[in-house]
Amino acid sequence: MTLIRAALIAAAATAVAAPAAAQSRNVALDQFDGRWFEIARSPNDAQKDCRRAQIDFNPQNRPHRYSIVVTCTRRADGGVETLRANARVTDTETNARFRFTLTGLLGVGGLAGQNYWVWDHAPDYSWAIMALPNKSDWWVWHRSQSPSEAERARLVARARALGMDTGSVVHTGR
Repeated sequence: MTLIRAALIAAAATAVAAPAAAQSRNVALDQFDGRWFEIARSPNDAQKDCRRAQIDFNPQNRPHRYSIVVTCTRRADGGVETLRANARVTDTETNARFRFTLTGLLGVGGLAGQNYWVWDHAPDYSWAIMALPNKSDWWVWHRSQSPSEAERARLVARARALGMDTGSVVHTGR
């Protein structure tokens, strides 16, 4: 094999393995609405003992505003915890960037808020990959509470291709 051919093969392999840098550019919010189930995520302190998370993402009466209710079943005692937040679309050209702010006392003045981006989604909105802008925390949302193991593996591989650290995946919703 010539040196040029070897270099071309190596360059092609690198191009395939390189993480995709771009986020989703075309979120149809009316299709994003509704119930989602978290099926995989990066480890994080807020959800460390959450085994099932259900996310209800519903429009409010104002444009580009949403209410979010996250219901989590805790591992230790099976207790259910509910978190309420508001979301605002921060990039109306793509509809792929949101600012989530907790409701109640913690949300006063937007102090308890975080930016989230939709990095990818299925054309039929059967799944979505959400992450912080720097990808330090990420989540795979699915319309089914129990997708197949092959589907889970495929979506975690997609998160990895997008540049998320999938070395310590937390599989939820099982």
